[in-house]
Amino acid sequence: MLALSFVLLLHAAPQSVRADTTRAAADSLAADSTRARRAQRLEAVQVTAVRGDRVAIPEKTITRAELQRRYTGQETPILLQAAPGITAYSESGSASNYSYMRLRGIDQTRINITLDGIPLNEPEDEGLYFSNFPDFANSIASVQVQRGVGSSTHGVASYAGSVSFESVPVASVAPGAELQLTRGAYATSRASAVYQTGLTGGGFAGYVRGSAQHTDGYRANSGNRSQSAFASGGWFGARDVVKATLLAGISENQQAYLASPLSVLEQNPRDNPYGNTPATAVGDRFHQDLLSLAWTHALAPALSLATTAYGFDAGGWYDVPGANGLADASNYNLHSRWGGVISALDWSGDAASASLGVHVSRYAREHFLLTRPQLDTRAYDNTGYKGEQSAFAKGAITRGRVTWSGDVQLRFAQFRYRPTEGAGVAPASVRWSFLNPKAGVSVRVNDALTAFATAGLNGREPTRADMFAGADDVDSVTARSVFPLTRVRPESVRDLEAGATWRGATFSAQANLFLMQFHDEIAPIGAINEIGYLLRKNVDRSVRRGVEGDLTWRVTPRVTTVATVALTDTRIHEYVDDASGLVFRNVTALLTPKVVSGHGIRTELASWLSFDADGRYTSRMMLTNTNDARFVVPASWYADAGLTLRAGRAAVLVQLRNVFDRRVYTSGYPGPAVNSTDPNAMEPYYYTLAARNLTVNARLGF
Repeated sequence: MLALSFVLLLHAAPQSVRADTTRAAADSLAADSTRARRAQRLEAVQVTAVRGDRVAIPEKTITRAELQRRYTGQETPILLQAAPGITAYSESGSASNYSYMRLRGIDQTRINITLDGIPLNEPEDEGLYFSNFPDFANSIASVQVQRGVGSSTHGVASYAGSVSFESVPVASVAPGAELQLTRGAYATSRASAVYQTGLTGGGFAGYVRGSAQHTDGYRANSGNRSQSAFASGGWFGARDVVKATLLAGISENQQAYLASPLSVLEQNPRDNPYGNTPATAVGDRFHQDLLSLAWTHALAPALSLATTAYGFDAGGWYDVPGANGLADASNYNLHSRWGGVISALDWSGDAASASLGVHVSRYAREHFLLTRPQLDTRAYDNTGYKGEQSAFAKGAITRGRVTWSGDVQLRFAQFRYRPTEGAGVAPASVRWSFLNPKAGVSVRVNDALTAFATAGLNGREPTRADMFAGADDVDSVTARSVFPLTRVRPESVRDLEAGATWRGATFSAQANLFLMQFHDEIAPIGAINEIGYLLRKNVDRSVRRGVEGDLTWRVTPRVTTVATVALTDTRIHEYVDDASGLVFRNVTALLTPKVVSGHGIRTELASWLSFDADGRYTSRMMLTNTNDARFVVPASWYADAGLTLRAGRAAVLVQLRNVFDRRVYTSGYPGPAVNSTDPNAMEPYYYTLAARNLTVNARLGF
């Protein structure tokens, strides 16, 4: 009876009361939406500052939707091949274990990589092992790949370019949970669980992900077992955001960092030089953790100040077999701790914008060596220390159809080496300073077409491995070829970029020309040492020039085609081969293909079914800087395809990689010929792409 009276009362309510109730609910939803947008803008201030979104530069921003459309747990460099000019490979041949990327043929240690403005490159050797952060791409909202010197950012110099990751914005995502389960070839499995609160009425929001994965890898003894966690949360007020982030990973990889000789691969494409039986597997174990605390304050509607304190802890070990294999293996250990403070003041007006940023960091990494089976005595124990201080100012102003931009960075870096006690070597140190200016102009020709041109200069210091020629420790003998630490000179590049962007209703494209002139480039020499370091040295003058394009065409509402291309010409004006003493002039730089192209199709066959296909062509790459035709990575083309089935909040992705089962070599270097009696005979050594394989990824939302 009470229920019936309540229903009658509702039906008898005046129309004005119902209208007021509806209007109040709409006002509440609008207020919540406005609050979420304001929180998202404040949450992204550090990302906005380093990306310089108002400036027209050669870049590609890959959204979360595009990443997730083909994501089944691949390491991030494999996914970034969707951007022009990027080549990548995995040591295992599949999409896990250690993987690396090159941008315009320049290796990963010379690419600036950030997460929410936090520099991820390890300061001493300036690289990033994505293997230490398993399932990293699963918590990424977007990634922007800038090519060339680009926009100033925190951390190492954006020498070849920069990669800026934005994590999932916890204040603007809907509440809910998600479970992902993956199963695929080579005993691959992955489980990932996500929970996100959304923005609560009290202004709090949180996101947490936990993941575990395993694979045996395509190459023999190239498996990976790993776990990771990502957590982010905070309080989002009207003018303030306080946010904490934790990123942690533990990874156990079987060592596959040595390429295999071509003569062996022709018989066994899954070969691992360390051995192809379980008894010969060589392992490692590393962890890496990042903890950050960020505070963003809106000083005015268009002016915000964001400050982030961050800290890393990373360490682990890896074995290198000895004369008796693993029984007397050298057990190399590393333990790094570093942290810093970054701050950015960001102002964005109707016709102008400006950012000021500063970064201060301190770093230490201990290197020590043990020998199995006795792991209680250290053969050596040294430490490298590094500090960095930098500041940048950037701005853009629009007058009519023209936008002018400027950007200048001042950066200081210091390295200090504490040798092993009793090694007979004195401590050593070195300092560098760099002034990196950039300027650009863009012209909005019409509502769809924008033309741009930029010019910039960037300098970069050598890594520890560069200065030590790949050695992990310096003694009284090796010190003669290492000290003083100024023997390897800093490198610099002058970069000119010009291009145009077209954004239409169904068609968008970006094309650009580039000219990069290098002085004292620290170039790879096509060799690797026994502990996996790529060896490099200064070359006086070199140049990279080319054209890049990125196209998206929605042919019909259900069919979209995508294509990228990078045409690159590289020249080292003079290169001295250390082994022979011969001088080579006007040679092609190694591992830089003249043509890299990607092409794909995205189809929505029905509301519950989509199909994607992607092809990738890479022209041949030299393995030396001597134009020796014996040592090249052959040109290759392969294709991947994926079928996605959806039902409500559930989706299943069936992905077939290397559809046509093509033999593809992805990188390598020259090495001694295994089937020759001539001790000086050489042959190419290659890393391989996995044969045709299938992966299934199920996604269930709650």
